[in-house]
Amino acid sequence: MTVEAFNIYCDETRVENPDAKKMAIGALIIPRGEKDRLVEALKNLRTRYEFDHELKWAKTSPRFMPLYKALIDLFVADIAFGFRCIIVDKTELDYERYHNDDKELAFFKFYYLMLRQKLLNFKQYYIFLDKKPTRDKNRARALHAYWESYILLHKQQCSIAHLQAYDSHENLLIQVADFLTGLVGNAVNPGRRSVAKGEIIKYFKEKLGRRQILKTSAWAEEKFNVFVWKRDHA
Repeated sequence: MTVEAFNIYCDETRVENPDAKKMAIGALIIPRGEKDRLVEALKNLRTRYEFDHELKWAKTSPRFMPLYKALIDLFVADIAFGFRCIIVDKTELDYERYHNDDKELAFFKFYYLMLRQKLLNFKQYYIFLDKKPTRDKNRARALHAYWESYILLHKQQCSIAHLQAYDSHENLLIQVADFLTGLVGNAVNPGRRSVAKGEIIKYFKEKLGRRQILKTSAWAEEKFNVFVWKRDHA
């Protein structure tokens, strides 16, 4: 059987924000052979809407609302785009008991859980992390090792050919991951948000046909797959 190759672009939001109850970690997943076509489509959008900035959810502005909606249209309509994210209620975390009182360690554990179920048989993966300052410089290497251990025990002809952190301003697809993950994080945290962000969230849910984002998807959902983590209180 032929092994298919996929690129995965990852980002996170609300991890260290004390005002946000929930954090999200997301991954944009595309067939590796579609990368050039999708990047060209994104460049065309940027040109059409005269957008020459880095695409970041945090910098969403009313001025570029047509661009954001066109990006959502492209994501929803193009079968090559898929997205997976995990949503974690930080108030449910017992850092001292389960994570050696290390919030960074806990974050990378949820990174592992977010993507683990998307590593499939007869697939090869190239994983691009958004560069994030860490106290332990071996975190990404350890994450890679844990995913590889999972693959070894549970998968057939599955491998991670590449995993590395990159600056988001150099990679349009990491920027899309930032935008979608930021949208999720904003949508699931109550509180004030800008009119522009509220309009984008509403538009996104309408295009997907979803009433809410804070709901775990069916395992087989490929376009927009959400895992809402819940602590076992037993």
